[in-house]
Amino acid sequence: MSESYGEVRRPAGLIPSGFSLLLAMMWGGNNVSLKASLDYAAPMQVGWMRFILGGLVTLAYMAIRRESLELAKHEIKPILIIGLIFATQLAIMNVGQDLTSAGHGVALNSTLPIWTATLARFFIPSDRLTVWKAVALVVAYAGVLVVVFGDTGVAQEGVTLLGDVLSFIAAGLLGFRIILLSNFAQNVSEAKLMLGQLIIGTVLLLAGSYIFESPTYTLEGRFWMALAYQGIVIAGVGFLANAWLVKRFLPSSITFYYFAQPIAGIILAWLILGEDPGRGLIVGVVLLCAGAAAYSWESYMQARRVKSRQP
Repeated sequence: MSESYGEVRRPAGLIPSGFSLLLAMMWGGNNVSLKASLDYAAPMQVGWMRFILGGLVTLAYMAIRRESLELAKHEIKPILIIGLIFATQLAIMNVGQDLTSAGHGVALNSTLPIWTATLARFFIPSDRLTVWKAVALVVAYAGVLVVVFGDTGVAQEGVTLLGDVLSFIAAGLLGFRIILLSNFAQNVSEAKLMLGQLIIGTVLLLAGSYIFESPTYTLEGRFWMALAYQGIVIAGVGFLANAWLVKRFLPSSITFYYFAQPIAGIILAWLILGEDPGRGLIVGVVLLCAGAAAYSWESYMQARRVKSRQP
């Protein structure tokens, strides 16, 4: 997984950066819609149901592009790896979200830029750790600790340490998956990677749901609206758009803009779910965003300097 790919990725310019910011704002609503849907269905059940919707969007995208569903031999292994990591990460995220508030889930999932920038240096040679990045990491991780422990002694309904830890682990797996996706997409269609991970995720979570959960079904409109957002907007359009971006641009310069995710998520959790942001969450998000922004900005500028030296 660490082999070198011909480096054709470049820093994100104005238009792809604006697109990344839009995606980050969209992702801010993911945990809110997930929390709402968990009132009606179990975590793994919600996962496989949203994957089916996302898969339909991906199939439509491939049909529009007239892209074949046939797999070449070299495409099988990357798709299996991405699919297994994807299913594991989503299962952990859904269970974690079920055990904590939407606001905490959003804040901890927003460590994605930190995870991506940290892991990129091991899998993408052009990304290197600098002193400034190290300082930014300390600030950002301080924010994570404040989010998890800042409300100690303050009663806040629906928040558990286990839920926060699982959400944090899920964010790390997501960062790892994005790095591998960026590498694999240099030789494999990003649409095939997305469809493959959705099919694998559906099969594994469907089996897990009927083994470990007791799935229940409802016609409640609130549930289906929340599921449609997770499946069509995020697992469909969002996954494809993100895969398209990280195939063409350095992942650290794309995930930089995901610092906006907790801001959108916390506002939506307050407006839709009526969640009290909490003192620790507010302070933690400020530190988290400051660290993530500083780290990713340094990655972005470093990539620009590398590009300027190229003939």
